[in-house]
Amino acid sequence: CQFCPEDAEWKPDPYKEDNFRNYLPKLQPLNKSYGTLSKVSPVEESVEDSKQLCEQKELNLLIVGCSSNSMSMYAFGVFPVSRLAVPAINVDKIRKILSATISQDLQSLSLVLETEDKEQHSHCYLMSFDTKLMASRHKELRLMALKFGQVLTLKEYLQATVQQMSEAWEDILMEMDSKLLKFAEDKKAAGTGTVSNDFLELLLFGTPSPELQTFLLNDLTGKGLQKLGHSIETSYSNIQKLVVKHLQVVSQAILYHLAELRGMSLWYEKFGVLGLTTQTLHTAIMTVGSFVLKSSELQQVIDDSIKNFKAFFRWLYVVIQRMSNEKPPADLIKMTQHDINFVAEFLRDNFNHFTLDDEDSISELMADKDKKSRFKLEKVGQYLKKEDLHYPPNISSNPWVQFQRGCFLLKAHEVLYPVQNMKSLVQLQEDLDSAISASLYKPSSVIGQSMRCQSSIKLFDYDSSDPDFHPKVFQFTNNEKKMLYTVYTKDSLPCDKCVLIRRISSASKESHMEAVSFRVGALNNREQKNNSTTEDRCTRHRILDIAFYDEKTISLLLVEDHKDERPVLVLMTLEAIADDTYTPIDPEQGFKEDSIRLVDVAAKIDPSCYRRLDNMRARSFAVSGTRKTATVLFSSRRRVRIFLMDAEEEDEDWDGCGEDEDPGDQSGELNSSEAPEGEMQIDNTEDMEEDENKENTSFSSSTE
Repeated sequence: CQFCPEDAEWKPDPYKEDNFRNYLPKLQPLNKSYGTLSKVSPVEESVEDSKQLCEQKELNLLIVGCSSNSMSMYAFGVFPVSRLAVPAINVDKIRKILSATISQDLQSLSLVLETEDKEQHSHCYLMSFDTKLMASRHKELRLMALKFGQVLTLKEYLQATVQQMSEAWEDILMEMDSKLLKFAEDKKAAGTGTVSNDFLELLLFGTPSPELQTFLLNDLTGKGLQKLGHSIETSYSNIQKLVVKHLQVVSQAILYHLAELRGMSLWYEKFGVLGLTTQTLHTAIMTVGSFVLKSSELQQVIDDSIKNFKAFFRWLYVVIQRMSNEKPPADLIKMTQHDINFVAEFLRDNFNHFTLDDEDSISELMADKDKKSRFKLEKVGQYLKKEDLHYPPNISSNPWVQFQRGCFLLKAHEVLYPVQNMKSLVQLQEDLDSAISASLYKPSSVIGQSMRCQSSIKLFDYDSSDPDFHPKVFQFTNNEKKMLYTVYTKDSLPCDKCVLIRRISSASKESHMEAVSFRVGALNNREQKNNSTTEDRCTRHRILDIAFYDEKTISLLLVEDHKDERPVLVLMTLEAIADDTYTPIDPEQGFKEDSIRLVDVAAKIDPSCYRRLDNMRARSFAVSGTRKTATVLFSSRRRVRIFLMDAEEEDEDWDGCGEDEDPGDQSGELNSSEAPEGEMQIDNTEDMEEDENKENTSFSSSTE
């Protein structure tokens, strides 16, 4: 996370906070079920800030090692800030990135790499990179990241909306389509005409053919037609609500944010230098504009389809009622010439492919009848498929289109959104995603290319064929001293010592590097009320695991060099190592561990900062300085013990149990609790049986 001094309040100056909520309509939560769009109130959730970015002030970065030699950084965990291709070191092959951290002033990036030479010998290198571009434009990066987060949230909302539209459409006309396909096949086999001719004759003369009469009375039926008409109207209404209340709103919001990003890209010194390009953003805006036009087109198609379907099913229902010698409802008998025209247009537009003029048409339909995506009775479904429209609307008579075609200056004008007449809504959504990715992912490559390797130094060599050896490395920064620390062990754990390297976090070439090696000898015993002998005191500890606790503290999991191998949990402050014990290192001359000092830090560790862990054998641990907890994993890898690092000491309980506790346990200053068995991976080892046979105890003391 970017560092902000405690006495200084973070401000976005010279920029104001984004106030898009003042201009954009609020997004409505999507219902979980499309079929109950108007009946069930949606679950209240933050759809506009699902990434939880609006309250983020200081810029924070997530660093991810992607492959053997590439590293990516994400602002707020979502916006790709940079993608760095780590250069080769002495033609060695980079196997993986062991550790990565960036100074909190964003001036320098530090990587610890594992490499392999031609002889397949493994090496560990420490590399530092200059990241001054990020440091000088951190407020601009924050604005870009927040904008990207908004666009990403809106894209996910748009995807969910289109998905619900597809689900609402998939079930409609399935039954009608299958029955008409069977009817068309029977007509083809009998050679008695076509489906469209039978319906047109019924409309013009009022007399159905014997096949059509059988189809209407036995296959469709009046009740079935009523049910189908209601289902179609409900589905179309749900799709229309999704288009009007959700799809158009979210697409216009994406257009708004992209337009703001395009305006930011015009300020090259601030944003353009980071990789925002006006041309790619303009392309994205044009693509989103085409999507907005397509959503309006879909809304109009739905309006026309609902109108035509209502007229067609009402007419057909009256016909079925009369053929059944039943009196149709009075409000349905009256049919105007306008209604007849609707029915005729519906038959012309939707039944023209049920014809024998093309011998392959019905065969193709029958071959695809099991596919949900093959609908032939309506024009809404084609917009929700990943293919060109089969029946694009005729826009040649549109006055605006005629005016645009007649004006040479308006042809392909950069201000007008292009009309993609043949593309479906889903195709334009894919184009939208591609265009946005092309425009907003470019800064990651630009910033990554701006990073320059400042120094590279070999830490140690090791045998990669040893399956039990895994280098333990972590890095962190100290804002008070403006130092960047690297801690590692070069031997198999448990080991006798580890190395601490520090350097100034600024990326200046004059920044020097220092190192020291430390071990833990005899820890100071706290004052005890019971008698403890000096013979019980361990004079040598081995390092079982190390971890970062906070910017001033390192956590150590030690094991006593006794036959019992009792683990010890330690919090060691950086002040335990004096500044004069560090040895300067020249990166050009290389790093030799034999040339640095080895110090014993045991005497500098306060008794309240460590805890001997009885009745367990430890394997590793994990700590969190933010949550003030430490979790120790048993050697059986089946149980863990959790310690609260900031618990308050209970003097009365301590006094009452001091006589009965083991003297070696009097150094404890942590609360602990055990996790249930079975939560960790089971490892059948000899240590498992020993651990489970030992007594489980709880501690009730705390660090100060």
